[in-house]
Amino acid sequence: MSRLKYLAVCVAFTAGCSHKPEVAKPPAPAILFENAVQNAGKRVDAGDYTGADRVLSDFALAHKGTPEGNEIAFWRALYMIDPSNKNASVAEGIRAMDIYLSNPASKMYRAQGQAIKRVAQLTQSLRAQQAATKVVGRDTVYVTREDEIAGLKDQLAKANAELDRIKKRLANPSR
Repeated sequence: MSRLKYLAVCVAFTAGCSHKPEVAKPPAPAILFENAVQNAGKRVDAGDYTGADRVLSDFALAHKGTPEGNEIAFWRALYMIDPSNKNASVAEGIRAMDIYLSNPASKMYRAQGQAIKRVAQLTQSLRAQQAATKVVGRDTVYVTREDEIAGLKDQLAKANAELDRIKKRLANPSR
């Protein structure tokens, strides 16, 4: 009987101490979100805006509908607005920020998004005003190549008219 009790205690002890190994859980979306934002930031620092957008869009697709997936739209819009980004424009960035701000599930960067949108709109309007203002004269600033060509044609026409006037005067010295 004592052997049976001893065996039962050993079995109970072994069963109580043994456990199934836990399967490694995948990282939470919050950790993956931080990694995606950091990786995108590193790419932006290197000037690779296309790569940064790819990292962010891959995360957004993989975590669609999660709070972190919704917040990726902020970062994508932010990098579109960045003046160093030659692959996007301020107008595209403003539209992307509007999409972020129109999503009621986007909450984490709402205040920052509104401020960045206002700054981008101001930048856009200042650029438009600057483009509309031209300095006339020798140091003319042209906004587009077509404007420069038109200005050069105008200068050439004025020079030709002056040359014709001088030719007529030299041909008829009595006047």
